[in-house]
Amino acid sequence: METDTPVRKEFVDRQQAREGAMINQYKRTDIFRCKLQSHQSFAGRVSAYHVLKVKKCLPEGCIYFKWRCRLLEKGARCEKGYNYPGKNCTNCRFYYDEKLHKIPEVQLDDSSYRLFQEELEEFEDWLRDNLGRRLEIYGRINFVGPRLVKTVYPKHSRLSLRGYLVNFAECFLGRTRMEDFVYLPIGSGVQHRLCLARGDLVTFEAEPALDEGRLVLTRPGRWEIDERGPERFEPERSQALVDAHSAELLEEQSERCISCERGRLVDVYERELDGGRFLGRELYCLEGVAEPERCCYSALKKLGIR
Repeated sequence: METDTPVRKEFVDRQQAREGAMINQYKRTDIFRCKLQSHQSFAGRVSAYHVLKVKKCLPEGCIYFKWRCRLLEKGARCEKGYNYPGKNCTNCRFYYDEKLHKIPEVQLDDSSYRLFQEELEEFEDWLRDNLGRRLEIYGRINFVGPRLVKTVYPKHSRLSLRGYLVNFAECFLGRTRMEDFVYLPIGSGVQHRLCLARGDLVTFEAEPALDEGRLVLTRPGRWEIDERGPERFEPERSQALVDAHSAELLEEQSERCISCERGRLVDVYERELDGGRFLGRELYCLEGVAEPERCCYSALKKLGIR
């Protein structure tokens, strides 16, 4: 790492002085595979959090009922106008469900899996000690982009803009170096005031929390911009709205698209009378390219065209 400025030198010194680097064990996708059809869009890779905390399906597996419709499967139209079977279809004569029983497969050998369990226990100890605590956060911003949320209604769905999402690929949470993604949702007003951008080195206070296994930072404050990166934030809400309008759902969650700055994992909620129910996350392309093999965004960016 370069040390040509005092700020960079301080960053290096703090890295060398602090030990105990950690990753988010909950988000590891190299531990388990599941053959449920709902996981096939990302090649059966499921996070440790999904298996151990959400489904709790190890070692017994889980029972899954797949909603089916005899009418839609024949290519006919639903009498009520639905495009897929759901909870409102249970009294319909065309509705039936398929019972599936799947057990997650451990992808590691015995010794590697025991090591994972030890690291997971260490990570969960850290969570118990630090979730909800006010910590100093220090790190270089990896990405800033519009935060999109998808709401599913009975007959349609909608993408909406909910401020901005900042992430760090590496940062300090208090005295712990987190060598993994940490997310910071902020409102439009905060972003337009601070103009955060990729490469900015920042110090602030926040409270760590868990969001479906992701580490997120809440209630940020006491901001200090230690160093500005080469990029600049363009405070145009119109571009974020264009992204929300042109975003295209990707059927497969490829590593190429997840790592691309124009690929966006979107939280999906089902609208209910008593609020919303979290359904999962879907991957969208903000360039509007539905087929990753036809995408040329990275090539155009290298040429300075994007």
